[in-house]
Amino acid sequence: MTVSRSAPKAAPPDANRPRVTYLIGRLDRALRRRMSEALDPFNLSVNQYTTLSVLHTRGNLSNAQLANRAFISPQSMNEVVQSLEALKFVTRQTDPSHARIVQLGLTPRGIEVVRQCDFAIKQLEQSMLARLSLTEREALRDALMGCVQVLEEHARKTPA
Repeated sequence: MTVSRSAPKAAPPDANRPRVTYLIGRLDRALRRRMSEALDPFNLSVNQYTTLSVLHTRGNLSNAQLANRAFISPQSMNEVVQSLEALKFVTRQTDPSHARIVQLGLTPRGIEVVRQCDFAIKQLEQSMLARLSLTEREALRDALMGCVQVLEEHARKTPA
């Protein structure tokens, strides 16, 4: 009896390359570490900077809106806001259209510190993207936005 031995199937071309999800996770960890280093001279955490940056870009927001946009829980956002209030970077004011909602906004001091931090983070981003052409940078931004949109749409459709 002859046993026919066939050659093992060739691995798909991407079999020896890391998964995109792994690379994104690794990038996230490396970026957070480098952002933390860049923000250290300002005595701000990444979450504090993100909060200030979102407020600077979006204007006054409620705690829940801010937590959603800063990718942290409302409870964690409350702690971040308290620390930023103590530093006199943010203020709370009642929403004129709904007395039970408190809007958070930046103080002049908060605006100044976020501008300084933005400069440091922009330098970090430029360093990270230095090996990419302008076309590649735009393609990367578009691809990442597409991935975010798909995942966020899926999250809205999936019941909790």
